[in-house]
Amino acid sequence: MPTPAPALASPRKPIHLLRALLRESSYLPDATARLYFRRYVVSRFKAYHPRENATASVRVQAVERYRHQGFKRRQLAIIHERTRPLLRKGQKALNFLRRANQGEIPCLQKVLFFAYGRMGKRKYALLDNLLRPDPIMDNSAPPPDMGYPTPLQALYYSNERCLQFFDAPKPSSSKTHYTIEISNRYSRLRAVVRSQHQKGLGLHKEIKSPYLKTPINNIWERPMPINRARNNVRRWYAKTLTKLLPPLPSDEWDNIHAMMVGEKRISLVKRRERGLDASLEAATEDERFASAVEAAIALDKPSRADKPAGMQRPHAVTPKFMRKLYTSILVLCCKLEYDEQHKAWKAVWGERLKHIKTSLYTVPTDESLFAGVDSKGRLLQTAKEHDVDRSSRVQPRNAEGEYVRFPFFTDYLPADHPLQKELHDWKRKRAAVAQAEKRKVPGGAAPP
Repeated sequence: MPTPAPALASPRKPIHLLRALLRESSYLPDATARLYFRRYVVSRFKAYHPRENATASVRVQAVERYRHQGFKRRQLAIIHERTRPLLRKGQKALNFLRRANQGEIPCLQKVLFFAYGRMGKRKYALLDNLLRPDPIMDNSAPPPDMGYPTPLQALYYSNERCLQFFDAPKPSSSKTHYTIEISNRYSRLRAVVRSQHQKGLGLHKEIKSPYLKTPINNIWERPMPINRARNNVRRWYAKTLTKLLPPLPSDEWDNIHAMMVGEKRISLVKRRERGLDASLEAATEDERFASAVEAAIALDKPSRADKPAGMQRPHAVTPKFMRKLYTSILVLCCKLEYDEQHKAWKAVWGERLKHIKTSLYTVPTDESLFAGVDSKGRLLQTAKEHDVDRSSRVQPRNAEGEYVRFPFFTDYLPADHPLQKELHDWKRKRAAVAQAEKRKVPGGAAPP
C-alpha cells in the first residue's frame, strides 16, 4: 500500500500551479520562449506524475529541433519525498515568469538565455550537436568513433571522451610547455572556440586560451605524470565548455537578427482579462467574510511580482524594448557558415547597431537656432574681446628681443629706481597699444 502524500506547503494545488505556469508561459513576448517553457513545464510535471496515473508514453516527447529528451519519470517514493520543495520551487518559477512578463530586464533576459541556449538544458543540446566529428575526408585516418584511440587517448592510456577532441601535444619553442590544440576532425568546435576567444565574449567569464598549454616537466624537473597530464586536459576541457557559447541554427540566428533590425514583426501577446470567480459570486456574505479573514490570517509575503520597485521596476514590453533585448542576446550568439574559398568553417557573431538614421539629418531646421556657435557648439568670441585680451597679454622685451621679467616686489620700489621706471614705461606702452586696437575695432569704446 503506497504511503499517503504529505500535506502541501502551499495552498496552491499542483494542477493549479501547472495551469498558472502554462498561462504565464503563453504570455512571454517571444515565440521561441513560449514554446520552450511550455514544453519544459509539462515535462517537469510529467516526470513527477505517478506511473499509474500517467499516459501510455514513458517519456515526454520534446521538439526534434531542440534535441531534448524528456525528464525520466521518478519513482513513487521520490515523488512523495520531493513534493513540498518542488512546489515551492514551482511557485518561485511562477513569480519569475510573472516578473519577466511585466518587463523586468534581468528576468526577461534570463528567459531569453534559456530559450536560445545560452544557459540551461538547451545549451547542452546545442553542445551535443557541436561535439560531433566532421565527415571523414581521408580514409587513411581511422575515425575515433569506430573504436580506434585518438593520439591523446593512446598517449595517456585512457579512453575518456574528453581526450578524443585533441591532437597530439606539440612542444613550444622554449621547450618548457606542450601545446595541445583541438583536432581537425572537430573543426566546427575549434572555429567557435577561437572566434569567441578572439572577440572576448562570455556570459560570465571569457575563454582564456583557444588551446591547452601544459608544462612538460613538474617542479622537480621530471617528466609530467600521466595522471596529472590527463587531469590538466580534463580540467581545461570542462572550463572551456562551461564558458563556450554554442552556435544557433542558421535560420534561428537570422530570425533574431531580422527582429533586431526591424525587418520582421515581433510576436507580442496581449494578456487576457482575468475572469470572475463563480464560487465567490454564488457565496453568501458570511462566506466572503470568512474567506477574507482567512486570507488576512495567512500573512502571505508578497513577491516582487506583486510589489515591483527599485531600478529594475517593470517596463512596458514594446517592440522597441524587445529589439534592445534581442541586440544584447545576439551579441552572445553565433552561427556557422562554411567558407568555400578557404575550405573552413567560420563563426558569424552578432554585432550591435551603431548606425544613425539619415532622416535625422535631412529634417529642415531654422538657422537662427544655431546662430552664435561654432560646429562644436561653443560660443563664438567677438573680435573686440579677442583683440583686447591679446593686447593685454603684451610682454615686455629688451633691445635683443628677449622677454623681460619684473620681480614681484617691483611695485614696492621707489619711483626713481631703475626697475620701477622700466615697469612704468612698459605699462604706458601697453596702454597705448590697447587704445590703438580699440580704435581699429568698429564700434569700439572711445578712450577716456
